[in-house]
Amino acid sequence: MAKDERLKLYERDHFDDKVDKKLEPVIEVEELRIKATVQTILNKGTKAFAKNIGADKVINALQDAEDRLKKASRNAYIFFDQSAKKDVAWSKLKEYKFDRDEKDKISVKDCEDQLEKWAEAQAKQLAEKTPQGQRLAFLKAVKERMKDMVKEASVPSELKEQLSGLMKLAGVSWDTKLPVLPPPKSK
Repeated sequence: MAKDERLKLYERDHFDDKVDKKLEPVIEVEELRIKATVQTILNKGTKAFAKNIGADKVINALQDAEDRLKKASRNAYIFFDQSAKKDVAWSKLKEYKFDRDEKDKISVKDCEDQLEKWAEAQAKQLAEKTPQGQRLAFLKAVKERMKDMVKEASVPSELKEQLSGLMKLAGVSWDTKLPVLPPPKSK
């Protein structure tokens, strides 16, 4: 192998950048499709997921308890407010300060937020099994393989052929096609 046949640093950078430039748009399209699939699954199934794992009963019980707590809190406020109005000393000493542990602050919203995170994780797992998810995994593997080839290569002509072959598997052309321009207008 002649010395000038070896892959130069700027050639390696060029190949590396071109792999990114060619595959990133295709990967982004597949990632958007996956997000759409995840959202579709979530739209159909957060309540079904909650019912499936039994969280709906816990959340409903907590909602009922919070409603009772709000009503009791309002009654307490009204009672203490009206009682404080009866005596000036009581009015000056009226204080509303409640200290609680974090475990006492769990709300329905906290449970629903946790449930949404779990449902999203499950939806992502389901989406990875769809054809779009499998294509995304394939494209990422092709990209990683191409980057490895660039880093390990020593002969630019062989590398270009190998990368071109992998790009075809991903459905992308290695060569950039020039857009057709209309003929210039004569003046």
